[in-house]
This record gives sequence, structure tokens and C-alpha cells, in this order.
Amino acid sequence: MKIPNIFYGWKIVGTSVLCFSASPGQFLIGAFSLFIIPLELEFGWSRTEIALTTAFFTIVQAVMNPMIGKLIDRHGSKEILIPTALIFGLMLAIIPLIVSETWHLYLIYSILGVIAGGCSAIPYLRFAAAWFNKKRGLAFGLTMSGGGLGYAYTPPLVQYMIDNYGWHSGYYILSAIVVLIAVPLMYLFLFNKPADLNMYPDGNSSPVELKTAINDEKEIPLKELLKSSTFWKLYVIFVFLTFCLYGLMLQLVPMLSGRGMDSTNAALAFSTIGTTIIIARIGIGYLLDKFFAPKLAMICFLLSACGIAMLATGTIGSTVFFAAVLIGFSIGAELDILAYLITRYFGLGSFGMIYGILFTAFLVGVTTGPVAYAAVYDYYGSYINMLIACTLLLTFTAGLMMLLPKYNNE
Repeated sequence: MKIPNIFYGWKIVGTSVLCFSASPGQFLIGAFSLFIIPLELEFGWSRTEIALTTAFFTIVQAVMNPMIGKLIDRHGSKEILIPTALIFGLMLAIIPLIVSETWHLYLIYSILGVIAGGCSAIPYLRFAAAWFNKKRGLAFGLTMSGGGLGYAYTPPLVQYMIDNYGWHSGYYILSAIVVLIAVPLMYLFLFNKPADLNMYPDGNSSPVELKTAINDEKEIPLKELLKSSTFWKLYVIFVFLTFCLYGLMLQLVPMLSGRGMDSTNAALAFSTIGTTIIIARIGIGYLLDKFFAPKLAMICFLLSACGIAMLATGTIGSTVFFAAVLIGFSIGAELDILAYLITRYFGLGSFGMIYGILFTAFLVGVTTGPVAYAAVYDYYGSYINMLIACTLLLTFTAGLMMLLPKYNNE
């Protein structure tokens, strides 16, 4: 029986899934909550001091991402992805070797913020957008499921290393995954666009699809972008969303541990979010090609609001895992929907730059959210007040999605 040829774009997506699972979002931000208690115990730092580490990282990344995105638009995803990923992997191994003061952490994470955009979502989404048009939503969803994969395997793996070999080993294992697995896969299997292999988007060379691909590549000047009300609506929405969700993620393990859950079950609850992200990103990516994205986003955001409301009741045990599933729907949707809306409202010609700028909204939330959660805990000795506030803010954010206009081609 003849085996059908698989369009190479799907091989690009498969490789991106594996490599994106080892990106800074998962290995620096997602895994950081696992290091909070070990660092607190070894050095006597407060949780607010430790949480500020991610603030330094995200502030620098917010400044650098638009420039990194512009470089990707100009030189290609692969040319930026490989060197930045290699630097990222090597610096992970440096962290446990030199850190003994908080400013050491702040400095290293600031340096990583400079190059993080080059090995985060931007290049992988640019690959998917270039290789697909009709099935772009599904390609985005599958690609971004790599983030969920990373969130799924990172907590139990890192927690195992910390419990058995100390917190230093957690960073060493993450470094090995990036340098020895992800970087070689990038070099061997990723190509910027179908034309590099004498192919066309979606594996089809019909005149209509080729014309669409060409129109997608038109650049948008920065001044024109900043005049767009759609751009600013997206910016506000993603600041609020990430403030609530990523602030919670970075405090979830110590929150649950403080309620009496053992470290293994707390890490598994964190991992449950990662598993949900995988399912949500693939499913939502598929639905993006069929339904209006803002409506899908509204549903996902409301589900996460329900999950945070459950945590606000002080629940522990099996209910925590159900709440984690609900929360995972929004974290699974945010990057897919953001990238998809950029391509439908603004095209591909300036995708890297626009995504880089809008990703700063994501980083504003990631920067302020964890610090706010930690500060509320340090002041009240509990996260409950913050959880109630974020439940209300997420509900408001869901309503904002319905203010977005129809796509430009409708």
C-alpha cells in the first residue's frame, strides 16, 4: 500500500511543538514557582524578593521583543532562533553555579530577557503562518501546544530533580534539554517558508492561495499600527489576562503547599494546567479556522474565571485539579488567538514586529501579576483577596473581547 506524502509544513509544526516546549516561557517563567521555596529556605529571601526575578526578565524582554520581531521579519526565524536558543540553554546551566545573592538572579534573568524573544513564540508562529493559510489556526494551535507540553513535563521533572538532587539540578536538566535536544532539531528540520523547499503554503499552488500569501506579506508602518483602535484593544485585553493567569501560575505551587498539599501533588496540579493547555491549544486552533476568534476567547476567559473563583474558596484536594483544568483553557488560548488575530487584522509582512509589540502586553501582565500575588500574600498571609480580584477582572476581560471588529477580509 502506498503511503501518502505528508506536506512538509506539518513536519515544521511537529518540530516546533518539541522545540517550543523548551522555550523561556516554560523553562524560566513556568518552572520558576518550583524554585521559590528552595530559594526561600536556602537563602532566606522573601517571596516578593524572589518573585521580582521574573519582573526583571519580563521588563527587558518587553523592551527587546519588538526589535527581535523585526529581526525575524528581516532575516528569518531560523537565523534568529538557533543562536538565541543556544545562548538560553547555556545560561540556564550558569544560574546554579553563580547565584548566591538576589541581584545575581536579577542580572542573569535580565540578560536572558534580551534574547528570549528569539527563542520564544514569535519564530515558531512565523513558521506556521508562512507554511499555512487555510489551516493556519490549526497550525498555530498545534505549534503552541508545545508550550502546554513543556508545562506538562517540566513541573514533575524539575520537582523530582529538586527533591532528590537539590534545586541546582533543576536548572541543569533544563539546560540539557535545550542544548542537546531542541537546538539540533531546529537546525535539522526547520525552514523559514515553503519557497525554501520549492513548495507553496498549504501544499497547494492555486492562484487564489498564492495571491493571498503575497497580500499577507505587505508591511504595516509602525505609525499606522499605533493609530489602530483594534491594536490597543488587543493590548489592554492581554495585559489583564496575563496579569491574572500568570500571576497565579507562578504562585500556584507555594499557594497549594501552604494549604497543606505535599510538593508532589502541588506540582501535579501545576502539570494539570500544562496538560489542559495542550488540549486547549489544539482544539481552539482547529476552531479558529471555523468560528470568530473573539467569541471563542470570551468562553475560554470565563472558564478560567470560574477556575480562579474555585481557588478563592480555599479549596484543596481533587477540586484543585478541576480548577486547574478550567484555568488551563485561557492559558491554552491566549497565544493562539493573539497570533491568529494579528494575521487576520494585520497580515504577515510585519507579523514579527506586531507580535513583538503586542507581546509586551503579555509581559506587562507576567511582570506585575506574580509580584502582586506575592505582595498580597506577604501582607495578608493569604492569596484569597487576590484571587477574588482576578476572578472579577477576568470576567471583565471576557466582555472586552466582544468589542473587537470583524476581520479585515470580511
